[in-house]
Amino acid sequence: MNKAAIIGIAVLIIIIASATHRFFEQRKQRVSDDNAPVKLYMVEIIDKKEVAANERRSRENDVNGPETTYYYQVTFRLTTDERKDLVLNIDKSSYLNIEPEMKGRLFMQGSRFVKFETDVPIDEQSKK
Repeated sequence: MNKAAIIGIAVLIIIIASATHRFFEQRKQRVSDDNAPVKLYMVEIIDKKEVAANERRSRENDVNGPETTYYYQVTFRLTTDERKDLVLNIDKSSYLNIEPEMKGRLFMQGSRFVKFETDVPIDEQSKK
């Protein structure tokens, strides 16, 4: 075998090993989140944003048209002594129901967002 073939095979093995490692890390995180208890945090919403995540390649855009998908990111600040910020991706329905500067309870299972509850009734939120 020539040198280029050996290097190509080595690169392919490294790519396969990296992909396998990443797969098992994600699987381990998912199992860990599933087995974790639901925890409650007192938080304030600092920021929320809609981030475009176009997962298509440019050739697919040429054939099917540029369709954009979004994921919804919210920054929560713990109101405890730590004052640590948590940046979480949440579902669209939860994203639409919250606004910056709201305070409430954040429920998380491991590193996974479960729900956010506020003390302010829905009627008062719509008046703002």
